[in-house]
Amino acid sequence: MKKLLIIIMALFMLTSCGTYRQSVLVDDKAYLLLIGDPMNNVVTIDNNKPIDLAQETTSYDLNGKTATKIEVSIGSHTVKITKGGVLTVNRKFYVSTGTSFEVQL
Repeated sequence: MKKLLIIIMALFMLTSCGTYRQSVLVDDKAYLLLIGDPMNNVVTIDNNKPIDLAQETTSYDLNGKTATKIEVSIGSHTVKITKGGVLTVNRKFYVSTGTSFEVQL
């Protein structure tokens, strides 16, 4: 009886031990996040082809504000935003893996 109790206790102790495994997912992309109404706004990133925000992107609601997310490569960039033909934003920014740079339209 004593041996059976020892075996049961040993099995209980072995089965109660476990391992903990954690996985962390990191977004390997970076983004330019534009906050505000995209209408009549044109964005140029690093002197590439201009992007008409109202026609070439999809916007969504972010905490009650309109947000437009554009994927960019990791590193340094220059963003120029024109509204109705007038330059409203001309900034340099740096993004790393999994980060966003936010600009108000």
